[in-house]
Amino acid sequence: MSTTTTPDHPAIVRLRLELDAAWKSICALGGLADDRRGRVVAELRTAVPDVASRAALLAGADAAVAEINRFAAAEVVLADVAEAGSVVPSTAIWDDIVHTAAEAAVARR
Repeated sequence: MSTTTTPDHPAIVRLRLELDAAWKSICALGGLADDRRGRVVAELRTAVPDVASRAALLAGADAAVAEINRFAAAEVVLADVAEAGSVVPSTAIWDDIVHTAAEAAVARR
């Protein structure tokens, strides 16, 4: 018996790449200066939901949400790193990003 797997829709592949890049960026937040950190977080909070919304439109909300959920479970490696007296709540930021991305994908239904 042969099982055929269908390749992921290009929009889901793009979403996966965006989520992976966002996750890596979140893990590196502690090493950034405050002004740079703020810009990175602001970009992630807009870019990831935008890509999720487009993926839901092109490939379906269920596929987009499933991909987001895979990443939502990923542990942020350097969560809540204290750097120069400030705390970077990277776990909370990551949770907010994936939650907002899932909301954007579902809104496309």
